[in-house]
Amino acid sequence: MKLIVLIVALGVVVATYTTPSFYLRKGVGKSTQADVTEYLGTPSQASDKPDGSAQWTYQSEKIPKVCVEYVLTFKPKSVSEDPSQPVLPIKKVLSEWDWRWCP
Repeated sequence: MKLIVLIVALGVVVATYTTPSFYLRKGVGKSTQADVTEYLGTPSQASDKPDGSAQWTYQSEKIPKVCVEYVLTFKPKSVSEDPSQPVLPIKKVLSEWDWRWCP
């Protein structure tokens, strides 16, 4: 019985930390900064790069002393896919993400 409780508790902890991963995996190439903010909230760190991209960092510490960082990169994307229209990168879309243990 103790083993079952331990396995269930471990499963809940793993699910809690991996939930953002499922969202981010689906969002690559589609989710805008506004979409990500709506789902994950305000990032703990945000910076704009000279090439027009942006990098956001989120920290998740659901259990004391167990912290995970999610590092997201957004790239500019033209609203118009029509090649005859001028390219106006007015929104940034999630292009890649990674996670790591907090330093």
